[in-house]
Order: sequence, then structure tokens, then C-alpha cells
Amino acid sequence: MRIGDHNLDLQRGTLVHDGEPVHLRAKSFALLSYLARNAGRVIGKDELMAVVWPDVTVTEDSLTQAISELRRVLGDRHLRTIPRRGYMLEAARVTPAPDGPPTVVVLPFLTISERDEDRTLADGIVEEICQCLGRYGLVRVIARHSAFQCRPEDISPQEAARKLGADWFVEGPARRVPDGLRLSPALCETSTGRQIWTETFLVGDDGPAEVMSALPHRIVTRLSLDEQKRTALLPASTSSDLGAWQHFVAGVAALRRYGPGVNEEACARFRATVDRDPGFALGHAYLGLAILTLGRYDASPPAVLDEGLAHALRGVELAPEEARCHAILALARLWRREFDAAEYSARKAVNTNPSDPDPLAMLGYVLTLRGKPHEGIACLNAAVQLNPLHPDWYHGDLAIAHHIAGDHAEAIACMQRLPLLDAWKETRLAACHAALGNSAAAARHLDRAEALTPGWDAQAMVDSWAELEHEGDRKYMQREVALALELRRRQKRDDAHL
Repeated sequence: MRIGDHNLDLQRGTLVHDGEPVHLRAKSFALLSYLARNAGRVIGKDELMAVVWPDVTVTEDSLTQAISELRRVLGDRHLRTIPRRGYMLEAARVTPAPDGPPTVVVLPFLTISERDEDRTLADGIVEEICQCLGRYGLVRVIARHSAFQCRPEDISPQEAARKLGADWFVEGPARRVPDGLRLSPALCETSTGRQIWTETFLVGDDGPAEVMSALPHRIVTRLSLDEQKRTALLPASTSSDLGAWQHFVAGVAALRRYGPGVNEEACARFRATVDRDPGFALGHAYLGLAILTLGRYDASPPAVLDEGLAHALRGVELAPEEARCHAILALARLWRREFDAAEYSARKAVNTNPSDPDPLAMLGYVLTLRGKPHEGIACLNAAVQLNPLHPDWYHGDLAIAHHIAGDHAEAIACMQRLPLLDAWKETRLAACHAALGNSAAAARHLDRAEALTPGWDAQAMVDSWAELEHEGDRKYMQREVALALELRRRQKRDDAHL
């Protein structure tokens, strides 16, 4: 990462200036590392002290001294004090490999239409273009989730591409016309804003298959990339039935929302998708995922697990070259405790589309649950690099990986980045604090877990966690939760004696 004229390598644990290492105290470097991982975010003093000094009681003087040391090294303008809120490190930039493939971001279209479903349709087309482009293996593709944080109504396309570290960007309008939705994408160079290609496509009754195959083809051609691969590659899974495709993109949008009824809506949409087009592979795969989500994942009844698996298998059968079908099959296998098959499908998904970070993150989760948390962390960190503005579940999976690996402070930091905490996450926070000897924090998080779910049984939840493959990992978690409960009992006893 580049911070002013310094290079920070978090993996090696080094800070370099003009080719020479910069020596920092251990706690100052730990503080810099945490600020860099959260560059651009204001972080409160309490959070910084909990992460950098988790196992000791210190005053704010320790934090102030570490901040002063960093400012002496980096300069004031890179490390800002936000009055009454905390500190923020100016956005540290990940430096791309100089000899690697170019990075492309396909930005959401500026939708010009009075119909709400047109924006959903245009967004779905952009997502499919990203998937198809990633399967070439010739470019790095910024993940959909990161790209969609930069909508054209809020930020200029060139500025968005710079923010995301892309060498090239695709942008343009999507306009409603009498016979369909007219898309006019353009390929532009980020450094200059120069447009090197543009074309117009019409999404009519025949669906969006043409634009989803032609646009990646044009990109690799204009960037003078491999000719043989580009001529052979077509969209892995689509539908010529526009109605089926509209149900599908609406179902995906519902599945990504939170709130009452959204999973039921998604499931109904996917059922309508496969009713209209029984040969649509992604429709079957996502229907399987929605069924298992409604059934509560690994807690689903056997009949629900069987139905979800059947649709996931049908998706892979219809489109064996579609990474998302393999990824969903991996989840269906994991929730049935078929660990070897789950890892095989997860690796198949990653190999099929190396530019899609979600299967890579999911592989990290599967490896973690198989008792290989350090391999899992490596996969999850690689996914974060591909998807810098990633969804929150990456933090949740990283928290589990760090917890099982014994990195309690890092696990706490990951969970604190989650916007919402349920009783299970509060219990894991309590276990991590207990392992670090922080009785007050362990008691506080257990109290929150019980407040969120009256009658919550922390130990029973660990006992029933079906996704863990090895009993040794389960016993490790049981010991830490038991320690948290014991520390809380002592805390309450001591409080009662005061």
C-alpha cells in the first residue's frame, strides 16, 4: 500500500521509504496496520485501543504516543484527527503488479427510464458482463459489489475507476425506447478519460444474450488481448426468454436485501424463472440457494436440503462452465456436511472464473470449517483485493477464520466492522475477549446476546454448529465460550460483593 512516499507491506510487516526500512515500535506498527486496513474510515479511540492493546489496560496516552510517532514518520496530512470522532488514514492505494493483466471495471449504467424494473434489468446485465469478462482470464475484473458502490448519479465514471484502481472502465446510458432498452456502453482509459470504443445494443424480446456475449468480446479485442480465447467464449448461462431473465434478476436483487419477506420473494421469483425457462442453469442454482436460505442453511430439514441440492446439481448439469453454479453447489454440499465435495465444488468455481471474488471468499470459508483457517484467510484476503468495497459477509467469514486460527484480536476487529450483530456473533465476540482475558468485555457481549435472543444458550449453539468438520475445532470453541460464561459469572459475583 502506498501512503504518501512510503510503501507499506502488510503481508511482510514492513514500512519502506526511499528503499530503506522505517523502524516503528511494535504497537505503533500494529496501529498503522489497522488504520491502513480501514483506510478512509473514521475509527474511534475505543476501537483502536481494543484492537492494539487488547490484553492490557492502558490510558489514552499510549494511543496518543503511537499516533504522534506515526505522524512524525508519515506527516500530518496522511493521518487526520476527526474532532470528537477519532482518526482516519487517508486512503492507502494498493499498487497493482506492473506486469500483470489490465484491470477493468464495468460500472452500472445510467438508467434513463420511468420504469423501476429497467434499472434492475440494466444492473443484472452489467453483472453478467462482469462474469463473462472474468472467465476469459485475460483481465482483472473489479467485482460487481465494488463497482455498484459507484453509481453514475453519485460519482463520475473516471473518478470511480480511479477510486477502484482500474486501468480501464466501461460506462454508458441505458435508455427506454419503444421496442426495448437501448444500451450504449463505452470503453475508456482511466488515466486520460479517452474513449476507445462505443457501440449501441438493444435489449428487446429476445433478451440480453447479445450484449452479454458481444461486450466482453469487444473489450478483449480493443485491449489487444488473446484472440483464440475471445472467439471461443460465450456467456455461460443465460435465457432467451426476457420474462424469465427479468424474474431472475429481480430474484437476485431480493436475495441480496435484508428484511421481512425478501427471501420468500426471491424464492418465488426463481420458481417463476425456471417455470418459464426450465433450461436456465442459473435459475435452478439460485432457486436451490433460496430454498436453503429459507430453510436456515445447515439447520434445514432433510427434505429441504435434498430439494436445494437437486436444483444446485441441475444448474451445474446445465452449465458446467458457470462458476456461480459450482459455488452454490459447494454451499449445498457444505450444509449437508459433505466436506470433500464442498471443497471440490468451491475450487471448481474459483478455477472456472478466477476474477469472481465471491467464490474465492467462499472457498476460504469452506477451508476454515475444514480445519485449515490459515489457508482460508489467504483466500479471503485475496478476495478482498479483487473486491475492495466488498459486502459485509466477507468480514464475518474472516472473523470466523481468524477466531479458529487463534487470532482473537483480528477476529474482534473483523466482527466490529459488521453493521449488525446477532446473538451468535455476540457470543463469538465474548469468546474472543475471554481468550484475551478481558472479563468485562466478555460479560458485556454475552449480555447483549441474551438481550437479542431471550433464552439464548451459547454452549448449545456451538454444539449444534454443523458446518464444523472436526470435533477438535468444536471443542476449542466450546472451551472459549465456557470461559466467557465463567468470566461473566465471576464478574457478576464480584460486582455483587462491591
